[in-house]
Amino acid sequence: MGAPRNLHARIVGELGRLIVEGVLGDGQPLVPEELGRRFSASRTVVREALRVLESKGMVTARPRVGTWTLPPEAWDAIDPDVIAWRVGGPGGREHLRELLELRLAIEPQAARIAAQHRRPDELSAMATAYAQMADAVERDDRDGFRDADSRFHSALIRASGNTLIAQLQVPVVAALKANGEPMELVAHSRVLTLVLAKNADGAESAARRLLETVAAYRSSAP
Repeated sequence: MGAPRNLHARIVGELGRLIVEGVLGDGQPLVPEELGRRFSASRTVVREALRVLESKGMVTARPRVGTWTLPPEAWDAIDPDVIAWRVGGPGGREHLRELLELRLAIEPQAARIAAQHRRPDELSAMATAYAQMADAVERDDRDGFRDADSRFHSALIRASGNTLIAQLQVPVVAALKANGEPMELVAHSRVLTLVLAKNADGAESAARRLLETVAAYRSSAP
């Protein structure tokens, strides 16, 4: 079962990237038989991959019309795969800017509400993630830091206790996993400390300063 699933995942990934890059589409239908030859896969596997992309809003299939790509505005903007493909695509820097704008709009407010509501389970998750970030910095483990950083921000958003805000952890985590951030601890420590101290104003400001640090890092990156 492993090989067919790996093939299916690979085809989904390659098709997604090719659509984002504009290689597939451009007024031409996606023909399963042609794609099967291209990827050395059966028509069934290709059709299953196309159904996954359809669920992400990237293609549409109609009887007697065929399968066609859809424009970016139709894509599921908070789908982790779509985010990763767009970050790695030709408009990656612009998409990272949009993701950071989204985070600036939600994370400071999430930090404020988290300081007010103080959900013990999520605060514990934040503290654990921060400890893992510190350990990763000490070991110079960038992948470990990225994973722990994702858990920290995810727990912060969930700690707001707002189910609608909590849904937005999906694009935040996807952005962090797709691109990562500087291995920085001081700003994260301030956010955690102020949330734990029930300092809503301070937690909001600290979360905003943390994201401003990320923005400065991104603007200086080549």
